[in-house]
Amino acid sequence: MGFLLGAYGKLAAGSRYRSLQARMMRIQSKIRRATRDVANMEKMIDRQQKSMEQQLTLQNTVAKQTAQQVIMGTVMGGADILKAQEDLAKASVVGEDGKMVDPKLAATLSQQISSKQQEASQYISQMNAQADTQLALNKQQIENQIEMMRDQWLEPLKDEEDSLQLEKDTLESQIQVAKADYEACQKMEQADVKMLTPNYTGGQG
Repeated sequence: MGFLLGAYGKLAAGSRYRSLQARMMRIQSKIRRATRDVANMEKMIDRQQKSMEQQLTLQNTVAKQTAQQVIMGTVMGGADILKAQEDLAKASVVGEDGKMVDPKLAATLSQQISSKQQEASQYISQMNAQADTQLALNKQQIENQIEMMRDQWLEPLKDEEDSLQLEKDTLESQIQVAKADYEACQKMEQADVKMLTPNYTGGQG
């Protein structure tokens, strides 16, 4: 009886073990594909973020340069400043005696031009600060967009990968149980075979 139970149990456990092994191979293949999909999606999102940030930085730089040119052209390109610079050049001419033509006027004009330069610098600083503030806001928008992309595209792939890994862990446990059942039934079968085998060497003198 033990021989039949062992043989039948070994057959059933062996069949279950092979079926689980086949499922394990399929799951492992799915996990490899899911892991590859997750890695590719992460790379794609990272490239997208880097491209958006580089474009944003370029736009900020161009905006600052353009603002600086406009401010300098407006503040320092006015008729009054151009005339002051022209008069300063004339007043600063050094005569044969080694003295300026009109040092007092030159000093006044220099102060006027310097004041305008400081005004232009202040405007430029204000425009740069505004540009940097806008840059920070735009960067935050990019981060929000990237986070949405991760939630919509990456997280489902990660969830699938985790689900497959959980299924793999469950299968591993089932395979261990099936293997143990198989070995136990095999031992039962072998033990019963020994009991049923006649002992030709004992008891006969």
